[in-house]
Amino acid sequence: MSQLSRFALLVFVGLWFFPTEAFAQGGGGGGSITGVVRDTSGAVLPGVTVEASSPALIEKVRAVATDGTGQYRIVDLRPGTYTIAFTLTGFNTIKREGIELTGSFTATVNAEMRVGSIEETITVTGESPIVDVQTVGQERVLTKDVLDAVPAGRNHANFAILIPGMNGTTDIGGSNNLNMSSLSVHGGSGTDQRVNIDGLPIGNAAGQGESSNFMPDMSSTQEITVNYSGASAEQAFGGVQINLVPREGSNNFSGTFFATGMNSSMQGDNYTAELQAAGLKVPNSIKYLYDVNPGGGGPILKDKLWFYSAARWQSTMNYLAGLYENKNAGDPTKWTYEPDLSRQAVLPLRQNNVNLRLTWQATSKHKFTAFADFQDRLWDQMSATRSPESAQHYDFPQNRVTTASWTSPLSSRLLLDVRASDLVQGWRDRYPQQGYTGSLEFGEPLPEVYRSLISVTEQGGSIPGLLYRGAGNASATQPFITVKGWIANAQASLSYVTGAHAMKFGFIDTWGDRAVNYDDTIYNLRYRFRDGVPNQLTEQATPFGFVNSMDAEIGVYGQDKWTMKRLTLNLGARLDYFKLSFPEQHLGPGRLVPDRNITFPATDYINWKDLSPRLGAAYDLFGNGRTAVKVNIARYVLGQRLTNDYTNFGNPVNALANLVPRSWTDVDRDYEPDCDLLNPLANGECGALSNVNFGKPIPTTTSDPAMLTGWSKRPDQWEFSAGVQHQLMPRVGVDFGYFRRSYGHFTVIDNRVVSPSDYSPFSIAAPIDPRLPGGGDYTVGGLYDLNPNKVGQVDNFFTLASNYGKQIDHWNGVDATVNIRLPKSTLLLGGLSTGRRTTDNCDVVTKIDNPSPLYCHVQEAFRTQFKLLGSYTVPKVDVQMSATFQSLPGPEIQAQYIATNAMVLPSLGRPLSGGAANVTVNIVEPGTMYGERANLLDLRFAKIVRVDRTKTSVSLDLYNALNSSDVRSVNNNYAAWLVPQSIVLARFIKVGVQFDF
Repeated sequence: MSQLSRFALLVFVGLWFFPTEAFAQGGGGGGSITGVVRDTSGAVLPGVTVEASSPALIEKVRAVATDGTGQYRIVDLRPGTYTIAFTLTGFNTIKREGIELTGSFTATVNAEMRVGSIEETITVTGESPIVDVQTVGQERVLTKDVLDAVPAGRNHANFAILIPGMNGTTDIGGSNNLNMSSLSVHGGSGTDQRVNIDGLPIGNAAGQGESSNFMPDMSSTQEITVNYSGASAEQAFGGVQINLVPREGSNNFSGTFFATGMNSSMQGDNYTAELQAAGLKVPNSIKYLYDVNPGGGGPILKDKLWFYSAARWQSTMNYLAGLYENKNAGDPTKWTYEPDLSRQAVLPLRQNNVNLRLTWQATSKHKFTAFADFQDRLWDQMSATRSPESAQHYDFPQNRVTTASWTSPLSSRLLLDVRASDLVQGWRDRYPQQGYTGSLEFGEPLPEVYRSLISVTEQGGSIPGLLYRGAGNASATQPFITVKGWIANAQASLSYVTGAHAMKFGFIDTWGDRAVNYDDTIYNLRYRFRDGVPNQLTEQATPFGFVNSMDAEIGVYGQDKWTMKRLTLNLGARLDYFKLSFPEQHLGPGRLVPDRNITFPATDYINWKDLSPRLGAAYDLFGNGRTAVKVNIARYVLGQRLTNDYTNFGNPVNALANLVPRSWTDVDRDYEPDCDLLNPLANGECGALSNVNFGKPIPTTTSDPAMLTGWSKRPDQWEFSAGVQHQLMPRVGVDFGYFRRSYGHFTVIDNRVVSPSDYSPFSIAAPIDPRLPGGGDYTVGGLYDLNPNKVGQVDNFFTLASNYGKQIDHWNGVDATVNIRLPKSTLLLGGLSTGRRTTDNCDVVTKIDNPSPLYCHVQEAFRTQFKLLGSYTVPKVDVQMSATFQSLPGPEIQAQYIATNAMVLPSLGRPLSGGAANVTVNIVEPGTMYGERANLLDLRFAKIVRVDRTKTSVSLDLYNALNSSDVRSVNNNYAAWLVPQSIVLARFIKVGVQFDF
């Protein structure tokens, strides 16, 4: 579908439904208020006018009428506090105040009316409901008071990670504020995470999930809604769905100013003798960080046009554990990493932004919003196994998002919502043109010499797996890169709401493209050493580039929430259509591919269709709105976008052999491969290329056409959940749930020119080591090596694993959480989550080219986490005390052991094929070894000063208050096995101020 046709469709929908009198709010799926109105005899009352009023509504009041069953329902309400009025001729007017709405919560508010004068108004007081007895989805809402109170970095992921069951990078005090963080839950993966602002996605075109260098502004955010189970048919994907509800302004000018910061002098020390003995030379720590975030808004025209604008300046500079600058960096005569112990490596990130939102109530029927956010970003992609000179130094000349929406009623029961967004992200490596002589400072280009240095990956040495010397990339692709991704989204929905029903029908479409270009270098080579001795090189067919186009990711859905007495059915279905193609592409010659001249015609690739049910039920167990029993089963497709196995293997450019290793014996130790690199066969110091098709217009990988088109071919997941929510007392609730997630439509790559019989089995002996299971000295079998006569022969077939056998991947677990929101600003949220994952592909791997069954069945141990966040404001003195506590399982441990030919020869009967010097084998069964738990306590003490309409909060945060030094990651290479690569940051303080008016 073209952009023009999409625009025409949205206009058509809008004109077709151009409305009569009523109201509008919208907001990307807001809260609801529902209930039943009866008289004093218990008979239901149809035709009662029910009005919801709140300062959160630009139109002030929303009104509906009860249906024939006496039920009413007001949907898509913005977060806020509401007053509900019930009016019927001949009856007194009933008002219910203080109804608090957050996220997509459905508050049940019933009323009993008696005969009386209409002028008589009875105001009923009561606690706002905390149990949603109609919705099956699992959702946690982090309101502004929570976002302002808890000690955490101001980032949507850093807040969401505090929810029990969430997995991802643990942030301490904002030290990870600017990293791209993917969250997963209940055995899911980050590829299904979606982050929305006002219901519109902000992810770029690159990743399967919400991979994005766009960072939402917290001063522009009113609350964060996190759905992690039981999503409605509006959502294509399972897993974590985050929606940031924006601030829109109001009839009074209001705003906020937030600032925080710290430097290394404000951090303590948790480097222990045990860590030193484990091989950690220096711990990770903070050099400095700051975050300045003002925002404000108000009326341009009262009750008509509001604005809200914010800006943000933030930066983090973190020292990396155990890693130093390389003394030999930039020296073409040196081939070793020599740490400069006076200069610890630093991971720098900087990002600034400015945004503006306009909200226009054009008439009582029409509400429009427009939003734009422009950001710039600089960062160096580094890790514990990447020397600073080999970091990728990115800058983002393009990083912006724009959105627009229109909501309008058609009648008191019909509501139209139309939305669109556009996101552009472009980035490049900061490498200068020839002759640049600038300094090597953060944000500045690197000297040209780094383009000419060959990068090295060290298998041994003091840091096994270290990439150093030349610029490089962890995935071994050419480093000098320019990328531009563009993605757009359009959606429209029509809601039909009665008292008993809340039906919604709509469509969502996402489309875009991603262009990647890898520049040429002088040598087009990468080396691999072991203890300084070359044993492998990789030839690169640069320059090359490719373009992936997502023509359509369309979802058409229908959803009904149908209430019958105590039972509410959540019934939905979704039709998904996904189309992926590649435009015409051309590859010219390069240094190692001098004769290349290939033009690939435009190609249609994927054309998938899926129908997914969403079925759930919620039952008000005792009929008092305090206990809900819920069950849900749903199917979801998995996210794709433009960087995944399908595009990596399907794009005709990527399907070629562009990066090919070969063994190398540097006999004269001159670090020059004395062989003909254009000859794919063994010659001189070089072994045969692992793929003889390098540089040829012959695809290394061919995709199975049968899995690319048709119904139910897309990778998917099924989710089942069941649970109970119960209100123990006013504002105190508990939630117990069971969750199961299972995946399907797995893929494999089978080399069709070889078969299992072309591999020879062998085994190795694990070393004697008290840290290994049983002390080591056990046999690791089930290993296979390709026979020498088949080396370099590659014809990979990318297809479904089900063509070979059965494969499973599922997770089972339970959550138990508590929600306490008492008066006087007392808050306690949290609980525990535990579960384990089981995978098995034994029936598949024994039938494809390499038949090794090693670790084909893995059942993890139960992984349990406990999380709490709380806040209390001391009366009279207005001192707020808040804390977060997380007890997290340790990292999974592997042991990547390098087995030499001498170790392999006794069982294999010959050296490894292709002249390989060694083979790497994991000698620890996955899911059996884990590191130590981490127990993290963060505290905040804030003095609050209130003057008229202003509120000033001066805070002192204490992060890692216990000053634990728990290890969060270790080196899994056996040559430096269990050497810590990062630990919990040492205790530090951070000062902050927030001014609200």
